[in-house]
Amino acid sequence: MTKFVLTPLTPEEAEGRPSINTGVAMLGLGGNDYVCAHCGRVVIQGFNMDTTLPAMVYVCGVCGGHNGAPRKT
Repeated sequence: MTKFVLTPLTPEEAEGRPSINTGVAMLGLGGNDYVCAHCGRVVIQGFNMDTTLPAMVYVCGVCGGHNGAPRKT
């Protein structure tokens, strides 16, 4: 399991894209952990990001920050 930082988005960049509020933390069935790019909290645990839409916006349930999938390096 690896920890990744999500990509920060402005509300304008997130507008019109599908979104999901992670709540305090969103749990998957296995995979990686993802951290909010705005507040640093782990918002997605044990998740395979390859199974989601690339344009999905993850709204942090703690700070309200808009996040996109991590950039591929």
